[in-house]
Amino acid sequence: MSRIDENTNPVKLAVPIFIELLLFMFMGNVDAIMLSKYSDSAVAAVGNANQITNTLLILFNITSAATGIMVAQYIGASKKEDLNKIYTLGYGMNLVLALMLGLSFSVFQADFFNLVKMPKELFVDAKAYLSVIMTFLFVPAFFSLSSVILKSHGITKLSMYLAILMNIVNIIGNYTFLFGPFGLPILGVKGVAISTVLSRGLAVLIMVVILIKNLNMSVKIKHLLPFPKQLFKQFMKLGLPSAGEPISYQFSQMVIFTFINMMGTTTVTTKIYVQIIVWFTFLGSMAIAQANQIVVGQLVGAGKEDAAYRITLKSFRQSLAYTVVISLIFITLRYKLIGIFSSNKEIVTLGATILLIDIFVEIGRVSNLVIISALKAAGDVNFPVGVGIFSMWLVSTLFAYVLGIHFGLGLVGIWIAMAADEILRGVIMFFRLKSGKWRGKRIVTG
Repeated sequence: MSRIDENTNPVKLAVPIFIELLLFMFMGNVDAIMLSKYSDSAVAAVGNANQITNTLLILFNITSAATGIMVAQYIGASKKEDLNKIYTLGYGMNLVLALMLGLSFSVFQADFFNLVKMPKELFVDAKAYLSVIMTFLFVPAFFSLSSVILKSHGITKLSMYLAILMNIVNIIGNYTFLFGPFGLPILGVKGVAISTVLSRGLAVLIMVVILIKNLNMSVKIKHLLPFPKQLFKQFMKLGLPSAGEPISYQFSQMVIFTFINMMGTTTVTTKIYVQIIVWFTFLGSMAIAQANQIVVGQLVGAGKEDAAYRITLKSFRQSLAYTVVISLIFITLRYKLIGIFSSNKEIVTLGATILLIDIFVEIGRVSNLVIISALKAAGDVNFPVGVGIFSMWLVSTLFAYVLGIHFGLGLVGIWIAMAADEILRGVIMFFRLKSGKWRGKRIVTG
């Protein structure tokens, strides 16, 4: 376990996180790439399905966010006696939530499809994919929580190694189920879903074993008897608002995806291909943000807020530099990059135009990734949520409709609206950090 103090460089912690995120991104995108060799409509169907599942999965941020912040601050304050209670709360709530969401989706599946205005020709593939994913929704729920706990203890390399293993299992599974070597049955998109569940399930098993053996984690009902009311209040006080910002973002993205569905399958496919590319622009910032959150959580728990502030500003500058460089490279190569995925001239031209606009999205996103995560780690969770809900819906979502649908700018108008949202929130978050109003909000006392 890495020792974290005011001299810790988040970038060093971020390196394995970056590799992990890169591999996870590859894992998600290899599904799209392999599916594109199987069927173009399958790519759009799984893209729609993932938009729905990602929206549901973000609800698990309530427990994951609270668990990560509490574990980091309790470790920083050298108060480890309550950790098993925190773990049990986290896993228990995720299991209940996964079962409730899976059951709800099975009952209202058609309503979900109609809600996002999914093209009818995609229904069969989307249903086949989601029938597997939603049945085993507890797997990604446990995966995210286990990963957060390990990282809060400073263990960042394990997830990187597990990501490698997951990619190998996923690629083998995809190839087997999509192309049926040696006479094996071809399961199509359902097989891709099975590969995803198997690879993540294996990783969860390994993480839980290591948590039990190396960190003495114990998840038992007895830890909640008598029920730890004070811990639960802290859990919800942190979890609900901490998750509020990403939950609001994901739901607004689902509404925006509905607008994109209204523009036809070609636009949907273009959006998915662009999304694959722009992942690389904020991957480094996301890794630094996660590492910085771990450091800030432990420093604030130890009462070292000045060090947390100094380190966060440095992390922000490093993330901004990375993002601008990568975005400029992608702008230069935009036609070739889109051409990797499609030879359709309409898709290539539209995708290249979106990459020109995306640099403004990414510049704003840097602040929202790094600074918001730092504020949450310090216990300042309400302000980012309020600003986020206002901007995501009244700027991003509203103007996505106005520009994209009403004025007929299509995907270009939607990307302009998203850029305005990210930049507005980014500026506000930067001044929130500078103001110091986040100080004195840690949840560990004594």
